[in-house]
Amino acid sequence: MILLHRAKLLSYVTSFFLLAPNFLLVAVLIFSPAVSAQSMGSCDVPAVNDPTKGDRISVEPVEDSWWDTVEEPKFDLDTDVFVDFTVDNDSATAIAMRLVPGHMYTFCISISSNQDDPPLDPNSDIYLMTEPNWDRYKLDFAVRDEFGFFEAFDQLPVEWRDMDDWLPFRDAHAYEGVTYQEFSVAIDSSGTGFFGGGDVVYYLVIDGWNNRRHTNTDAAGGDVDVEVLIDVEDRLNIPKFTATLLVGSLPLACIVVPLIIHSRYMSNGKEDDDLEVRREVPYLDNEVGGERD
Repeated sequence: MILLHRAKLLSYVTSFFLLAPNFLLVAVLIFSPAVSAQSMGSCDVPAVNDPTKGDRISVEPVEDSWWDTVEEPKFDLDTDVFVDFTVDNDSATAIAMRLVPGHMYTFCISISSNQDDPPLDPNSDIYLMTEPNWDRYKLDFAVRDEFGFFEAFDQLPVEWRDMDDWLPFRDAHAYEGVTYQEFSVAIDSSGTGFFGGGDVVYYLVIDGWNNRRHTNTDAAGGDVDVEVLIDVEDRLNIPKFTATLLVGSLPLACIVVPLIIHSRYMSNGKEDDDLEVRREVPYLDNEVGGERD
């Protein structure tokens, strides 16, 4: 009987640890707060930044300048930010920031014609990219007038181009030919490896020149004024190991649960046999005693 109770307890514990991660993940998804900025269609950001939380962003032109160095942001972007600047014709400007896990970032970008040098069409391109891609982007801008550079790049095999070409973040955050754009992004990893490295710097690029992408917009023919609102909201990050538990527990449950049911069925059968034996032995003893009398 003790072994039977231990087997039942083991089956209950095993079933609990197999099914609990699935129920926990569903509960987290149901009760976690939704992102309001994206659903409202606007960024709830004041037009004045908090003076006590500086050095969260930096504005960097695409042109490299030896006498005007731009420092990277010192702190993680954990508060709402408003910034405005002007992008010159046939140029680009980027906002550098440290995006970190635990937050949802909603960007609202508005592009309008500059009054001093108005363009024919203020439509521009918007890209979100990481720092290595920003470096390649600046290299493309620097050598764009070199004869045959882009033609030589087009001769490279497609599978090798990613090693030399810049790409938007997750190959998705590229918005071309727009005057207003909203999008949200959440970071899953800080980018820190075994040997350190810290948080990754991301760049929101407002593009006003004819880059190498075939879908981009040509130069506007004038300057454009840009206003950027960054709405930062707290976000519940589900630990990475829950995905492993969810994916691994389901097929494992398909194997373990039938074994538990089979063991329960067999244990019930053995218990019934033991009861029958216990009933027969006293009955035989009584008959033998009666015959002797």
